[in-house]
Amino acid sequence: MTEKFSNADCRWLALLLCLAPGATGCSSGTPSSGVSAGAGSSGSETSHATGSGGSGVGDTAGSSSGSGAPGGPTSGSSGAGSSSGAVDPGSGSTGAAGGSSDDGQTTQSEGGSGSGSDSTMGSGSTSSGGGSPLNDAETTGGGASDGGTILGDATSGSKPDQSALPAITVHLAGDSTMSNYTAATTQEGWGQELGQYFISKVTIDNQAQPGANIDTFYAGRWKTLIANVKAGDYVMAAFGINDSGTTHGPVAPAAFQTQMGVMADEVAAKQATFVPTTSSPLQVWVGSMETNTRLQPYVDATIALGMMKGLPVDNLNALGVAYYNMIGQTAAAALTFNGDKAHFDKAGATEMALLASQGLASAKSPLAAYLQ
Repeated sequence: MTEKFSNADCRWLALLLCLAPGATGCSSGTPSSGVSAGAGSSGSETSHATGSGGSGVGDTAGSSSGSGAPGGPTSGSSGAGSSSGAVDPGSGSTGAAGGSSDDGQTTQSEGGSGSGSDSTMGSGSTSSGGGSPLNDAETTGGGASDGGTILGDATSGSKPDQSALPAITVHLAGDSTMSNYTAATTQEGWGQELGQYFISKVTIDNQAQPGANIDTFYAGRWKTLIANVKAGDYVMAAFGINDSGTTHGPVAPAAFQTQMGVMADEVAAKQATFVPTTSSPLQVWVGSMETNTRLQPYVDATIALGMMKGLPVDNLNALGVAYYNMIGQTAAAALTFNGDKAHFDKAGATEMALLASQGLASAKSPLAAYLQ
């Protein structure tokens, strides 16, 4: 049975290709304009297959060539397929010398790329290159001929039986970019919009506090949050913006990582799951490109904490930077609250919440099982 891809899924494919080191010409979403990716391989963090129905943002289905086995782990070597246009949800073939496996595991070397009919956003590794700062290598499947879906279970290519999932609460710890605001203002935090991307069994407890860095949050509102955590719940913690500044900081990256580790341990003690989450990006443009110099040390500290604790990291920051670069500075500025570089209006908060939900799927977080 073939699942229908949504517009969000197609844009997700485009974002993944923008993050690939070989990607060129990220489109702003003009119909029928695709995103092409050339040869190349990425580091231990991300590798995106090209081909298999294309990778564009527009409405024209792409195509690819080459061969690869869509069953069982396969290795790509010295090949690089490319394609353009949007994903055609019922078709798809493997890229040149690539291949994929039913469990989402793909290994590539020397720029080999491939995506099969069952591949979703699984994990993998490559042999060389720098890579983009995601948690795991990712491949994007083409036509979902065996029920594969982009935002489903990353290990099987399909969503879990959500009817069997218990009801949970997702507790949010963060700053003004995540927090709730009243109807008296048009400002919103992305935590306000996150709930719409989960099934009804998820309750959002947004404790994010404007002006907080990780230390001031822990000394204050964290006490309320952790007291409400029950076994089976999740805690998403996203800090770095105030920690990296001077008005409400700074907190050195090493101390930042240590404090986040304390939070993770306290959540684990409640038999709940901590989800380290990198902060939404600041809009700081150099030429036509979004720069992440100020936040990158805190992104790195969050990822390192996740690796240390064995916790999947929701890398919202990397996805946000790629998204801003894809749509361009003018369109990105329209997502802000009164032109502010950090804060959002409703449209911006909704976009960041969508990216945060997709980051859970990309990281293969167990919380992704609750996504719609």
